[in-house]
Amino acid sequence: MPAPTEPDAEPGSTAELPALAPHPPAAASAQTLSVLGLVFGIVGLLASFAAVGLVFALVGVILSHLGLRREPTGRSMAIAGLACGYAGLGISVIWGVILLASVLVPLFAVGLFASLSTIGG
Repeated sequence: MPAPTEPDAEPGSTAELPALAPHPPAAASAQTLSVLGLVFGIVGLLASFAAVGLVFALVGVILSHLGLRREPTGRSMAIAGLACGYAGLGISVIWGVILLASVLVPLFAVGLFASLSTIGG
């Protein structure tokens, strides 16, 4: 029976396996902008019902547009973030018009009546 040429050449030993390169560290998700755009879009949409969601919705729209351009794998989340963000922006604008009108209309009415009373008196 011939002797093995190497002491580790027994069947099942690690000498038979080629050396492997170490694994690179796991990269961050390639969908970061899309995920953040979706989160800010949803928060902006929900907060816009309380008339405070304008900034969140705007950040969600910007991040979703960036995610749509830079991250093709997160396309569906970026589109959902755009939809939520634009809906939040629309609701925030409507709230802004309502709040502005509810403050300015009475002020103009008071000013109009005050000017009429000075004209007649």
